[in-house]
Amino acid sequence: MNDPGPLPLDDLRILDLTHFYNGPYATMLLSYLGAEVIKIEAPETGDSGRAVLRHPGQPVGFPFALLNSNKRSITLNLKSADGRDLFKQMVPKADIVVENFSAGTMERMGLGYDVLRELNPRLIYATSTGYGLTGPKRDLTAFDPVVQAMAGVMALTGDPDGPPMKAGPAVVDILGGIHFCAGILAAIRQRDRTGAGLMVELCLYESTVPTLTSQIGARYGRGVEQLREGNRATGGLIVPYNAYPASDGWVMMLLHDQVRWRRLCALLGQPELVEDARFATDDARIANHAALDRIIADWTRQRTRQQVMDEFVASDIFCGMVQELPEVMTDPHLHQRGMLREIEHPQLGAMTIFTSPIRLNGVAPEPKSYSPTLGADNADFYERELRLDGDQIAALSRQKVI
Repeated sequence: MNDPGPLPLDDLRILDLTHFYNGPYATMLLSYLGAEVIKIEAPETGDSGRAVLRHPGQPVGFPFALLNSNKRSITLNLKSADGRDLFKQMVPKADIVVENFSAGTMERMGLGYDVLRELNPRLIYATSTGYGLTGPKRDLTAFDPVVQAMAGVMALTGDPDGPPMKAGPAVVDILGGIHFCAGILAAIRQRDRTGAGLMVELCLYESTVPTLTSQIGARYGRGVEQLREGNRATGGLIVPYNAYPASDGWVMMLLHDQVRWRRLCALLGQPELVEDARFATDDARIANHAALDRIIADWTRQRTRQQVMDEFVASDIFCGMVQELPEVMTDPHLHQRGMLREIEHPQLGAMTIFTSPIRLNGVAPEPKSYSPTLGADNADFYERELRLDGDQIAALSRQKVI
């Protein structure tokens, strides 16, 4: 792997207690910015995310490999007194502790922020929960689709006459991870100014609410009550705006101005539609959206997705091919820019991973290492950092402390 050179966080150490998707994505982003990330996992089982979508015979699931590049792994049983004591010995040498346990978990183990900041006044303590550390929903269990339901995403997804639907991808966890990373970066800046650590709190429920911007605007600004619109615009307020069938799939297209409307009519070979009373104005197109969608679909289905794209792009009409997952994972654009990389993973063999979308001076991010095996760094870390000898490390392993 190429040496990426100095990175903005390469003097910082993170003790990473996160699991599943949300927290690991945040710490992975920080690792691509240079931070040293020490992933602390339970002995034997490790991060519960290791088992997600793991096929029989695989040592670890693909999602874990995707979300844990650039990290070192040590095992530690925080439920044991000896494990908690070892963790407290690590804290003075750390810059940031990151966890996404349920609210109150760290406090019940005697490892809450009030305790840890006594050990290291410069410590940044970052916690991500489903619904926050306070409030009536504080103790509800949170998983991505559950928060989608609570935050209104499901009610707004799907066809108007169909049931509510979750978004297919893990949008809540990943969006929350981005907010989590941003909060930690802000805390680093604040500590640089004051010298004192602070606590960063992220709530998945709250970080999802801003995705409702269009729907809030339509409901409270325009009085629109039907907000579940399938592939149409929020409230149906932009027409055309839909996924249209091609001979080999679908293409998403939209436009919202008269200039592009004229271009579309010419492209369809029906310039007379410009003056057609059913479609001549925005309000008319909204009222007659079904008829207009049929006209456009009659044109698109006679062409391949690429042909539709080429003609739309040539007319400066906003469009995007509906790509299947294998098409995304082999997209030359994403590979050329370095967002996707083909690697030989030490446990999973040949696979494609994503990196970080953040670029500094245009340099594509490159992984320093791939997701670690459970406890891969135990011997090195405990000997070098905590000055334990081989016999002590072996004894702690037998006692299932590490």
